[in-house]
Amino acid sequence: MNRRGFLTTTLALPSTLAAAEGSRENARLRFGLITDAQYADAEPKGERHYRATPEKLKAAVADLATRQLPFTLHLGDFIDRDFKSFATLLPLLEPLGHPVFHLLGNHDYDLTDAEKSRVVQTLDMPHDYYTFRRNEVRFLMLDTNSLSVYKHPSGSPGNLLGKASLERFKQDKQPGAQPWNGGIDDTQLAWMDRELRAATAAGDIVLVCGHHPLLPAAGEQMWNPQPVLELLLKYPCVKAWLNGHNHAGAYAVHEGLHCVTFRSILHQPETNAWSTVTVHDDRMIIEGHGRELSRDLPFRS
Repeated sequence: MNRRGFLTTTLALPSTLAAAEGSRENARLRFGLITDAQYADAEPKGERHYRATPEKLKAAVADLATRQLPFTLHLGDFIDRDFKSFATLLPLLEPLGHPVFHLLGNHDYDLTDAEKSRVVQTLDMPHDYYTFRRNEVRFLMLDTNSLSVYKHPSGSPGNLLGKASLERFKQDKQPGAQPWNGGIDDTQLAWMDRELRAATAAGDIVLVCGHHPLLPAAGEQMWNPQPVLELLLKYPCVKAWLNGHNHAGAYAVHEGLHCVTFRSILHQPETNAWSTVTVHDDRMIIEGHGRELSRDLPFRS
C-alpha cells in the first residue's frame, strides 16, 4: 500500500469522526479501550513514569464514563510488577459503571511463581483466553503468553516448553523472538478455529484481541505470527487484530486485515492515551484521545 493509501485508510479526518458521532444509532457497537496502564509504586525509568498512571487512568475512566458504553477493554499489562499493584488500580475502574474485559500481558506475570496462578481470578477473567459477544460482534480475547518464559512457574512443563520454543524461534530468526514476548500454543489455536467457525455460522463480525502485536514484524511482535495470521485470513468474519505491548503504537494491514497497536497509558507523565471504538457493518472507527490516533478502518469483505 502506498503512503497516500495508508493515510486514507488509517487516519480519520475530522469530518469522518463527526459523521461517526452523528451515526451512532446505525452502529452495531461502541466500546472503550485502554492498554498498558502498567502501574508500579516505583521510580521512573526512561519514559515509564509508573506513579503517574493512577491519575491518568482516572482521567480516561472519567471520560469513558460519560459516553454510555456497554464495556471497556484493557489489552494487557495492567500492572508492571508487584501483586499489590492490582489493589491500587482496580478500584479506579469502578466509576466506569460497566464491565472491563481484561487480557494479560507479560508484565502481569512479573510476580512470584505462587502469585501467577491468582492473576486471572483477580481480574475477574473466566480463563486465560475467552470469548464474549455483543450485538453480533464477537471478541476473541487471546493469551499471547501461553508460550513464554515468564507465565509458567520456573521448572514447570510450560516453562520448559517456553524456553525451548524461544530458542527455536531465535534460530528461525523470528523478529519477536525475545524473552519479553510470547506466543499462542496449539491448544489455543484449535480453540480459535472452533470459535471462528461458530462466528461465521452466526454471521458475526470478529475482533481478535491480544497483548502482543501480530503485525508489523518488529522486536515487540509475538513469537509465532505466521500460523495465527494464516488462521485468521481463512475467515472473512475476522476484521481486525487489536493489541498493546508496543507503547509507541503501530499499524499494519495485510490482505484487508487491520492490525492496530494501541498506545500505552504508561508514557511521559503529561501524556495520556485511550480510545472509543465504534463498530459499523462495514468499518471500525477509532476515536483516539490524548496521544492515541483516530482511524477509519474499512472492513474487508
